[in-house]
Amino acid sequence: MNPIRSIEEVIENWDIFGGRWQSIYAFFLYTNEDKNIARYVREYFHELDRLSGSKCLIFLIDKPPKSWEEEAKAREYWAEFKFRQRVWEGFTEIIPYDRSKAYEIAEFLSISPRFIPCLVFFRNINETELLVYPLDNSWSDEKSTKEFRELFSVVQKSIEDAEDIEKQKELIWDELKTYVRRKNVERKTMQFLMHPLTRSIGDVFKQLLHL
Repeated sequence: MNPIRSIEEVIENWDIFGGRWQSIYAFFLYTNEDKNIARYVREYFHELDRLSGSKCLIFLIDKPPKSWEEEAKAREYWAEFKFRQRVWEGFTEIIPYDRSKAYEIAEFLSISPRFIPCLVFFRNINETELLVYPLDNSWSDEKSTKEFRELFSVVQKSIEDAEDIEKQKELIWDELKTYVRRKNVERKTMQFLMHPLTRSIGDVFKQLLHL
């Protein structure tokens, strides 16, 4: 997982989306009001980081545990990401982490606030399709753990089944869509969305920042 403090940090490091390591990306959106989810992420940051694996890069607005920083730096697949050092330099106890930015990011992506907290998956910044996977702040830790394990098991199985990176990317996306539809039927809800944009994700962010 990759903690960020602003959308500008994503724009400044567009090259990360062209890296050979990742097969899928996601924004993990939650606010201070989502106290249970925010606490869960803080307490189980290491577990979520390992569970999401090296092929799924998740951005979230929060501060990682200090021990995670050194562990992540040692991983081969982070070696190319020079921007992470600049981000880490700001991790001090006194810097506030404005999780309300989740609303801002959701608005830019035309996602209703009612779907927060959620994970927003996308394949790359040139795509116009998002996969929105809402979470429930009322879930117990056991329920949250079960949901995340099931979700990222889909990603892991797709990685194991694919022969190369391009097939891997397509298989992960197809399997995630299938999983989301199944959860939709199980819960009898329309909360799990395939969300099309009129412009690419990259263009949305560039227009936002007047680039």
